[in-house]
Amino acid sequence: MRDDRRRGSFKVNVATGKWGDFATGERGGDLVSLAAYLFKLSQAEAALKVADMIGIESYEHS
Repeated sequence: MRDDRRRGSFKVNVATGKWGDFATGERGGDLVSLAAYLFKLSQAEAALKVADMIGIESYEHS
């Protein structure tokens, strides 16, 4: 999301789903919020994108 070469300024805890960008202060607690942050989407759009990425057909597409 930014030009930062410092190790450890962005972390994801794969056990809890919590993530944080310590250089910008952005944080979240699940995969959908991480996708929203990384792809610059709303939570709803990110949920649909994650579903598509892992092969789950969304209710909208049924």
